[in-house]
Amino acid sequence: MAVLSLAWILRRTVATVFTLLAGVALMALAAFLVATVAPDGVRDLRAYEAAPRCPAAPSGPAECRWTQEFTVSGVRLTKKRSESNRAFLTGPDGARWETFYSSNGPVLDGLGEGDRVTGTVWRGLLTEISAGGTSQETHDAPADMRARVLILALIVVPSGLLMTVATVWRLCRRRAAAEPTPGMRATLGLGFSLFFAGLFSPLLLGGRGENVWLVAAVWLPIAAVMAIMARAYATRKPDAQKPDAQMPAA
Repeated sequence: MAVLSLAWILRRTVATVFTLLAGVALMALAAFLVATVAPDGVRDLRAYEAAPRCPAAPSGPAECRWTQEFTVSGVRLTKKRSESNRAFLTGPDGARWETFYSSNGPVLDGLGEGDRVTGTVWRGLLTEISAGGTSQETHDAPADMRARVLILALIVVPSGLLMTVATVWRLCRRRAAAEPTPGMRATLGLGFSLFFAGLFSPLLLGGRGENVWLVAAVWLPIAAVMAIMARAYATRKPDAQKPDAQMPAA
């Protein structure tokens, strides 16, 4: 975020309070999810991996895994991040299944209407399809929610903490100084920068973006560089700083 925009946020009381609340909300959300989701976040995944093969086709949702052939009746691929790739599958009994995928490969992009795939059904959900010796999970496949929650905490806790510190610092010194200090701006800017760096770190890993340690290994060097840049801005000599442009009042 531009320095001028950060300075404007710190000058305006309403914007400062709103940013403070956003920072507190981010930390509270992360704490809630870590406390409630992380402890049992791998339970479904482990149950799925340990589930035996069903001896016969289950009549309803079952803890065992059942595989059967499906016929592809339609494929919808999209490049929009707000939408998921879809495939429509028809089972031997004529039932039509709509399945969703986070990516178009390695199976989905090679399918066409009339093709046959092998689907895995667990707890009444179609969790995986395979064809030609390759498999791909659907959105209904159980995931490592513990890893996802910890990655989320890595993204939002440092940024939320810095946003909170910068805005509380500004509110406490508002009467003493009309302008926010370089340290306030640097702290708030670092908070926003770390948030966006955290969002992009898993994307840089492709299919390994749900590994906490790999995400941390990517995020930490970026965070270190950003922290050095923020410190350099906060400690540079006043005569090297350009006067701030005036922002419109909120």
